[in-house]
Amino acid sequence: MEKGYLVGGRYEILGTLGEGGMANVYLANDTLLNRKVAVKALRYDLQDDESVKRRFGREAKATSGLSNPNIVNVLDVGNDNGVQYIVIEYVDGPNLKKYIRTHFPIPYHEVVDIMRQICMAVSDAHEHGIIHRDLKPENILVDEKKDPIQVKVSDFGIALALSERSITRTNSLLGSVHYMSPEQIKGRPATVLSDVYALGIVLFELLTKHVPFTGDTAVTVALKHSKEEMPDLKKIDPDIPQPLENVVLKATAKDPDQRYQSVKEMCKDLNTCLMPERSDEPKFIPTPVNDLEETRVMEPMDAKREENVSAPQKPKMSRKKKMILMLSIIPIVLILFVIAMVIKSNQETTVPDLFNLTVKQANVMLKSSNLTAGDISKENDDDVEAGHVIKSVPAKGLKLKNGASVNLVVSLGAKYYKMPKLVGQDYDDVSANLKKRGFKIKLRYKATNEYAAGIIMKQSIESGKKVVTKDKPLTITIAKTKTVKPKTVKVRDLTGYNLKSIQDYATEEHLRLDTSYAYSSEIEEGLLVSQSPEANTTINQGATLTVVISKGPDPEKSSDSDNENSNDDTNSNATKTVTKDITIPYDTSGDNSITIYISDATHSINSPYKTMTISEDTPVTLSFNLRDGQTGSYIVERDNKTVLGGSVNR
Repeated sequence: MEKGYLVGGRYEILGTLGEGGMANVYLANDTLLNRKVAVKALRYDLQDDESVKRRFGREAKATSGLSNPNIVNVLDVGNDNGVQYIVIEYVDGPNLKKYIRTHFPIPYHEVVDIMRQICMAVSDAHEHGIIHRDLKPENILVDEKKDPIQVKVSDFGIALALSERSITRTNSLLGSVHYMSPEQIKGRPATVLSDVYALGIVLFELLTKHVPFTGDTAVTVALKHSKEEMPDLKKIDPDIPQPLENVVLKATAKDPDQRYQSVKEMCKDLNTCLMPERSDEPKFIPTPVNDLEETRVMEPMDAKREENVSAPQKPKMSRKKKMILMLSIIPIVLILFVIAMVIKSNQETTVPDLFNLTVKQANVMLKSSNLTAGDISKENDDDVEAGHVIKSVPAKGLKLKNGASVNLVVSLGAKYYKMPKLVGQDYDDVSANLKKRGFKIKLRYKATNEYAAGIIMKQSIESGKKVVTKDKPLTITIAKTKTVKPKTVKVRDLTGYNLKSIQDYATEEHLRLDTSYAYSSEIEEGLLVSQSPEANTTINQGATLTVVISKGPDPEKSSDSDNENSNDDTNSNATKTVTKDITIPYDTSGDNSITIYISDATHSINSPYKTMTISEDTPVTLSFNLRDGQTGSYIVERDNKTVLGGSVNR
């Protein structure tokens, strides 16, 4: 579904959240309620599978009745132009698989709390007659915004349709088979106890960061679940409390009768497994059980007794008669053997489906069908992994005589690979696929606030470009948390500045301004009296600049001063011209209209002294008319911002 598409006339697609074995999940906006939701749409390649469609719809409607804080709520179910979809609540957080990877090791008490929440969700579903069938960390979402974290189980009921598809057809179930119970692997229907087994595997992964059994194919993993014992947790982590390990062992017992008989029982055991009074609990060891599907040949009970009973003695055959009898039997046996071989050679068998199998797996399949592998040819294929079968010649489904040979066409891998868009994705999510493709990856890290740590912010090969991937160099730039260093400011000498100019300066340098006022007989009203910190002091942006602004002479003192100065020499009011040379800098990126303000015996700092427009750095000579002992000041502004300022004395 493309971005912007309106599903069911209501849910606007915002982007893709993920792709699964059965459905694709999209982030959408509910245009009716204006909230984010997740839309899970049945994959296009499954649209023609009627059994999958029926179960997808029926099970989704059944789970819509569940209401639990640890279950992802189903909000709506519908059909859009033949595509079935389910609308579920959107959980803004990673799935449990990614959470384990990024937070391991997880404290035991947090592991128990996570499992307790999962068990409560699954138990609630069981009480409503719903079995999950596909419990795994990928189907459990984590809301990290809650404290403590809240987990929510998703995909209730959806896995049943998928479980009907054989694990031997394709490796699409490799992720799910890691959590599949032995009885499911043997083809038996899933039960409550199957979910208990899966919960035990999830708990194992929470404690160790990995699943207990791995393999190259789903079949290999399935066989290990059926035959092999669980790995010893104490060897992996000796500090794991014995009661907590026992929960894993009891939940994953091969025999369903030895497991917890309900998820509620497992949850109850989890609630107390970290209590001190249980610290000396012995290790739980499941009782070995015989596989009832295997049959043994028993010795007859009356064998010994019959040996002791004397039988009538038959006359012994002479050696000559024995030889004659054997020679007469041999031709008969040979004739029967030839007849059997002729009959067998004339029997027919069907060419099996070998698509996407390895050559070794294909040989096993052919042998089991009484066929042999013939010539092997190789060619590139964009969809089939290198070393896997593209097709057989003759094709699958054709009838051949027993013993006939079947030629194989094996993939060399994709000749050209269409580069996907990596920017915005978590590198951990895509790294395995890129390495598998054959890229020679070089990682770079860049501090930024635009992307979260671990997110790809740049790729050297642009998306959409077709490339040969073998040993192709690919440089990926990954975001890392930006370390912000505070910017510093060298405080300017603000002598002669008025309050407005000081405010502009504080705003420009991102300083906090603390203003107070005081009388001054020496500083003109409205101009700076003092500043703190002093000029040329280095401070951080955001620091406080304290200034005192003149209120002019104190009225009470000025009257006394007038009387005292009435008899002063009249020459004290005489002025003298003092000049000051300045250079106004040119701004290449903005307006260069300049206004100059001066303060002296004949000019006020609040009135423009001179205006001009400059086209380069411009020298200007300022003239001040000053009385004896008087201080003059000047301010140069561009676009209402101070660019120069200072003072002169007589």
